Amino acid sequence: MLMSNIAETSTSQFKSWLGYGLAALLLVYNTVYTVDPSEMANVRRLGNVVYEQPIKPGPHFKIPFIDTVDKVQVSLTTLHIPPFDVNTIDNQKITLDMNFNFTIPKDKVNHLLYEVGKTGDVDIADSIIPIVKDRAGRVFNKKNTTTISQNREAIQEEVTTIVFSAVVELFGLQPHSLQIAQIVYSPTFVQSNENAVKAKNDAVAEQNKQVVETAKAQQKVIAAKGAADSAIEAATGAARSVVIEAEANKTKQQLDGEGQAARLKLEIAAFNNNPELYIRYLQAQAQLQWDGQAPQVVSAGGGAGQNAIIVPMTLPSGVK
Repeated sequence: MLMSNIAETSTSQFKSWLGYGLAALLLVYNTVYTVDPSEMANVRRLGNVVYEQPIKPGPHFKIPFIDTVDKVQVSLTTLHIPPFDVNTIDNQKITLDMNFNFTIPKDKVNHLLYEVGKTGDVDIADSIIPIVKDRAGRVFNKKNTTTISQNREAIQEEVTTIVFSAVVELFGLQPHSLQIAQIVYSPTFVQSNENAVKAKNDAVAEQNKQVVETAKAQQKVIAAKGAADSAIEAATGAARSVVIEAEANKTKQQLDGEGQAARLKLEIAAFNNNPELYIRYLQAQAQLQWDGQAPQVVSAGGGAGQNAIIVPMTLPSGVK
């Protein structure tokens, strides 16, 4: 019986000490808190902000079950802006997907924790996102859908400038960059644009076809002109050849006549310029060469056989 009472007493004491230990651990857990290097913080005590300046990284103490620690990230934050729709000036809907990079300056920590949205950092992003959407929408509301791709770099710069100005003025953020990750056009616009591109390509193809046909026609004209010029050149050459040949024949005949006249004149001159003596000389020559056949008498310009006697019908000019 005694042993049983001792055991019960020991168990009860152990439970008590265990309870005290757990209470102590819970007390310590609620008394000490840590601020990470990428964070800054402040403490609310019964609804009041305890520190005028944010708490720096490291371990700190608070009153358990009374103080509430509010932390905020001060290192570079990348905030993804969920896809949202905007309308352009030509009443086309486009969808934007964006990312916004910023940091929170140390002197703006209390402002963002207690003067923007709800107390703490639970809705800082929810406060920034609508502003980014609104400012980006204002820029795209003034743009023509057909020129967005062409002017994307300038539009990116314009959106960045207006968003940066707004977040600095409203929240005191330090903006670093803003990226328009994607611009999605409506299916209607995409189809319309594809149809326009196809029509343009078809027109260009037709123009190219016309250019090819025109080039072929020009080649045929050039070939025909070349053939005509060649024929004309050949005809002109042939005509010139005929003229040259005729002139050559005429000159030859004149020279032949002059040569015969000169030869006859010399031969007659050998008979003291007495034509009758010359004729008798020719007759004597003919008789000496006669082979018993009847002689043929032809004019000086005609043909003669082997035994022909050439008798000039008229005396050459200048022969007396």
